Amino acid sequence: MAIRINNNAIMGRARVDLNRAERDAQLRREHLNSGLRINSASDDASLLAVSEGMRAQLGGLTEGTRNTERALDMLHTAEGAMNEISGVLIRMRELSVQATNGTLTDDNREASNAEFNQLKQHIDSIARSTRYNDQSLLFGFGNTTDQATSTVLQNLADNGVFHLKVSGAQDGTYTFVDSGGDDTLTLGNGVVTQTLDLGVLLTGNQVATGTVLVADFERLGVQVELAGNQVADAEGSYADGELDGQVITVVAGTGGDFQLGSEAEPADRLEYDFPDMTAGGGVLNLSLASVNTQASARAAMNTLDLAIERTAQERGAVGAVMNRLDFTINFTANAIENIQSAESTVRDADFAEETTALSRSQILGQSAQSVMIHSRVSVEQVMSILLG
Repeated sequence: MAIRINNNAIMGRARVDLNRAERDAQLRREHLNSGLRINSASDDASLLAVSEGMRAQLGGLTEGTRNTERALDMLHTAEGAMNEISGVLIRMRELSVQATNGTLTDDNREASNAEFNQLKQHIDSIARSTRYNDQSLLFGFGNTTDQATSTVLQNLADNGVFHLKVSGAQDGTYTFVDSGGDDTLTLGNGVVTQTLDLGVLLTGNQVATGTVLVADFERLGVQVELAGNQVADAEGSYADGELDGQVITVVAGTGGDFQLGSEAEPADRLEYDFPDMTAGGGVLNLSLASVNTQASARAAMNTLDLAIERTAQERGAVGAVMNRLDFTINFTANAIENIQSAESTVRDADFAEETTALSRSQILGQSAQSVMIHSRVSVEQVMSILLG
């Protein structure tokens, strides 16, 4: 039998087998530690892409479920306000029935009409104050500003307008009246006008350097932020008289756009708009209703019947959407469960398989170590010859 020292083939082969067994054992331990069969692209490049796509879909579906729940919250808020409006309308109809009775005088009807008008104002208050996430729902929902026709927003205006927000603003044109020297700012749309006293907020006649002043026209649903000098991204700075004659154009929006699924497809979106539920809006149409005479009270009865019916229809429409969203949540939950199961099949480690493979690798490693130990026999023989 040949005895060699320079190239010990048995030792070399045993070392290769030992390294291979150790690498495989390390991989199996990694799978067992993470619970995943695919931890990196080298584990399975093709199925990694499949798994990542499933994970992205799961993330989208999960967030879509949250979106649906928030949409339900918004609809509950709107429907609750409509319920209150319905109750007010029923009371107004009671007053109209009462005022038609011939036992009352016109003086009696004037007293009833006072309550009637207060109830109309209360309907407006409910519609204007019903909000979700600072969005007005039952008045001006989805309305936005038109950049092209709003001179106050044009880049060349150089007027210090830093930011403009509308919430519950009626569509139309809003014009500023800003006379220099009086420290006041007025905004109106031809129906409602509001004036703010900026005297205590201005330094001299302008916004302080490096600061932003908030002019909140809450009666109109418009909020304007005015910048002083040295405010980043602001076009110029505001001084008293700067906005005189400039306009804001508010256009009617299409309402809400709820993203319910994980894809940018129409099937995964729901567009919904809330109607104008103010007393003078198209649904109720109560601007001219009164009970100050027997004839007007009779006319008000018919108007209120129609208003109550339309309010009920709008509530029914909201309820139908809420039911649809409930089914959407159930469907999405089922889809998430199925995709999670599929993703688990692709990516998760099989503990029985991995444990078996780890044991195999450990046994092969121990065998390779044993071979390496026994391969030293030939070396020891040579050494004994050399040493005599």
